Amino acid sequence: MTGLAEGGVGMGAGFAVVSGKDDRAEDEPYVNQLIIASSGGPASPVADGWITYGIPVVAGLMYRDSVEIDELKHPLQFQYLRIVTGSGGAGRLRGAPAMELSYGPTELPMDVLWPCDGTVYAPKGVRGGDAGSACQHFKVSANGLEEELPSIVEVQLQKGERVRGNHSGGGGYGSPMDRDPRKVLRDVLERYETPERARDVYGVVLTGSGDDESLALDVAATEKLRAERTAA
Repeated sequence: MTGLAEGGVGMGAGFAVVSGKDDRAEDEPYVNQLIIASSGGPASPVADGWITYGIPVVAGLMYRDSVEIDELKHPLQFQYLRIVTGSGGAGRLRGAPAMELSYGPTELPMDVLWPCDGTVYAPKGVRGGDAGSACQHFKVSANGLEEELPSIVEVQLQKGERVRGNHSGGGGYGSPMDRDPRKVLRDVLERYETPERARDVYGVVLTGSGDDESLALDVAATEKLRAERTAA
């Protein structure tokens, strides 16, 4: 296979229909589809995956909602929208990481409905590339207890409850051991990857810390580690 690795196909809480009554507008009913998060895109033979890939049929051309505008329009609040570090498929070219989000109603109950692909089979890599992460989605109670949800679900959230979930990461292309170590360092600095995955998955040895901007590539140790793993 010489084409793309498999892109993220997850559609979950970030592609959801929400409805309920708005206490700010005399309990007027509301309904809308939220398009907030994206699945990570696949690596290709020449480039890393796009974070804003979305799903294969739109390939990055989809308009996503503004968190702030959605909160103004509807009685809901987002806890976060963030990249999941280390969720992209490793490879010579890296699959894009997944996005994770969490939200719930501000006052009155809110119904949330979504279909979620990608919870069973994660997007696969090709030519030695690793798979991206699979989707996961949870209902979080007011006291923080989590219940994992099925792939197609309708839930009603009370005040204090929320849903959280991550879309899938994209598959990697080629062996992670062939990735330019300087790109791995950049990925860790950008928090696309973790220092642990840099060493364990990519065979790249880093020194220092990203917290104080001292993180650096140890070229000699990286060459030695990769040679040892190739020979094993």
